[in-house]
Amino acid sequence: MPALSPADDPGGSADRPLLQVQDIHKTYDGQEALKGVSFELYGGDIMGFLGPNGAGKTTLLRILATINKPTSGSALIDGKPLDDVDHARRKLGYMPDFIGTYDELTVDEYMEFFARAYLVPPDMREYSKSEALGTTGLQELKDKPVSGLSRGQTQRLALARLLMHDPPILLLDEPAAGLDPRARVHLRDILKELQRKGKAIIVSSHVLEDLTDLSNKIAVIDQGVLLAFGSTRSLLSRLRDNRRWKIRLRDEDETERLRAFLDARSEVKEVHYHGDHILVTFTGGDEVTEEIHKAIFQEGFRLMEFAEEALGLEELYLRLTEVDS
Repeated sequence: MPALSPADDPGGSADRPLLQVQDIHKTYDGQEALKGVSFELYGGDIMGFLGPNGAGKTTLLRILATINKPTSGSALIDGKPLDDVDHARRKLGYMPDFIGTYDELTVDEYMEFFARAYLVPPDMREYSKSEALGTTGLQELKDKPVSGLSRGQTQRLALARLLMHDPPILLLDEPAAGLDPRARVHLRDILKELQRKGKAIIVSSHVLEDLTDLSNKIAVIDQGVLLAFGSTRSLLSRLRDNRRWKIRLRDEDETERLRAFLDARSEVKEVHYHGDHILVTFTGGDEVTEEIHKAIFQEGFRLMEFAEEALGLEELYLRLTEVDS
């Protein structure tokens, strides 16, 4: 399947974008790590940033965080060029994929350190710490040593420190890596709350199922090329050239006859068993679905279930990067 071209899809605020990435290229030792990446994010956008290892995700986040410089191209951070580093760092919060902590400190001391590093005024530090720890659910742990935190609590502490100066843009590189399912749900709820507060958030992740409900926008990158950018809903819709349905019969003994019946139809691409039901993939719109549904009844099959299988982000990613699943 040919790659989709990047598509602008304004969301969030109706005002100007908080983040405008403009044709960013990055070359290392003659090798292009980024090849002209462009997109925009508005307040309230959460962008799921998908791509394999080495695709360019971390490279772009480090450029936006003003750690590395692009070879060419730039970005506007809340209306000002990325070159204005002082302005950019006031507007950005960056969480790298590896988080260093000071284990000898308590949570409160750790937050105090970063309050000073972010130049939070002395009379605002207690309020800023309380707000950040409250948002991330760590208020009751403020006197606990950092060394005693779980992996999930450490991730939330790293996120809390980004909130000390209340930046409108957050750059999160693999924030769910190594977290158990409960901790991932907690992190997702925190990010949803920050979205409601109008933050623009980039979440780079390989935990694709977490991004389905979390992200209202998706960017897919591979080998430095932005293959697609747009709303999650629109990208999934554009990729639904093949529809897949789960079909289960009242009489399981009839399943093989149903499989053969569907396999003989020209619009059906694939039929295979999956437990007590079959999955059938076919091309066409609602009229084809209606026709197949009607034909099943006319053949005397008694349906217990006829439901479309949702196209998730993992399949979206595999199709865009042309990986055979």
